[in-house]
Amino acid sequence: MILVPMSAERFGPWSAQLVVSYAREKVDSGSWLEDGAIERSRREQADLLPDGVDTPGHDLFVGTVDGQAVGVLWLFTDPDLTVPETYIYDIEVWPPHRGRGLGRELLEAAEGWCADHSIGVLRLHVFANNETAIGLYESSGFETTSLTMGKTIR
Repeated sequence: MILVPMSAERFGPWSAQLVVSYAREKVDSGSWLEDGAIERSRREQADLLPDGVDTPGHDLFVGTVDGQAVGVLWLFTDPDLTVPETYIYDIEVWPPHRGRGLGRELLEAAEGWCADHSIGVLRLHVFANNETAIGLYESSGFETTSLTMGKTIR
């Protein structure tokens, strides 16, 4: 897996797709109401990436295998932390390429990027209903460091 910096041309379509998928994940997890979810997702992403691919602290990549784009990786490294750590904001293998171990390869590429940049901790968030991703992360050595729980009151 080779990480190629995301181009400004690819950023637009990826960003639009991410707004929709993130809104869906927030609604499906019970965190947001469906009404207004897309706009809320759009605002959050605009706040995080005001300068698109040139936003400081954010590194956006396209994962490639044999020259073919197979997915994306969005990393954030907070410049204000005393001990540097990187957070995976988005990691995705595109549907036609799933089921071949490429998600694990993207994770390993993220770890390699961190090692190359002297970053000792890699973090991520996963929605509790995404059992496939949880299995991948746990089998890749990630451990739960925080747990948010909720209860619907009727």
